[in-house]
Amino acid sequence: MDTESPFGTYKAEGVVRAAWKLADRHELSASLRKRLRALVSRLFKGPYDTEADGLKFRIYPGQNYDDRKILAKGRLPERAEHKLLTPYLTPGTIFVDVGANIGSYTLFAASCGAEVLAVEANPETAAKLAFNIQANGLNRVTLAEVAIGDQSGTLSLWSEPSNCGFATLVEDLTTGEWAGDWSPKEVAVRPLTEVVGDNGLTRIDVLKVDVEGFEDRVVLPFLRTADRALWPRVIMLETNCRPHWAEDCTSELEALGYKATGSTNDNTVFELSA
Repeated sequence: MDTESPFGTYKAEGVVRAAWKLADRHELSASLRKRLRALVSRLFKGPYDTEADGLKFRIYPGQNYDDRKILAKGRLPERAEHKLLTPYLTPGTIFVDVGANIGSYTLFAASCGAEVLAVEANPETAAKLAFNIQANGLNRVTLAEVAIGDQSGTLSLWSEPSNCGFATLVEDLTTGEWAGDWSPKEVAVRPLTEVVGDNGLTRIDVLKVDVEGFEDRVVLPFLRTADRALWPRVIMLETNCRPHWAEDCTSELEALGYKATGSTNDNTVFELSA
């Protein structure tokens, strides 16, 4: 990992892009894509400096899904989610990004004029995110390197070397469908109310939570303890790992006055009723 050399040091040449585009071709079978990805990862693992939708990223495609998508597609991943959020991301919006990864949401929101608190628990991913923030010259972004949970302490964060952005605090998720070469590291955990307070936020307009099956333990303790004035107007919640939730977050949000107003295969947007 190189977070010191200036952006532009590592060019993504044509053969690199072609190789990763081939490894990302979804008309190929999943097993063939997996074998291709392993081969391309060994040959072209990165880092590479590239731009996507006008934003600068130093990416490591051998290590992270978002990095692979940016290099293969030449654009930000999760376009449908960005489209859902765009109407809410006006200048001065307060956007809190829990599970910020390398910054595809954080940098996008900041480019729309939002003030962003980016929260990332994985130390290596947080360092990459910090580089990307600096490369874009975004002084509207604050980075908090911590995990969010219902109480302060430490927990094991599980990560897999081929997709560090898919790190999870839910050990059960590391088996079955997502089985792989997972390993844990201890990380600090704090409630969202504390992290938000420490960063001087008195309101949250948009909260995005993508923490691989731990979403309920981020959102529900916050809403149950925070002053209602601090409740986000909009919440984007990753729902594709909901079988690993301890509580049904969606029904609880609805009981608290949130209504689902949009969804994709992986995420749901909830808006607080007036």
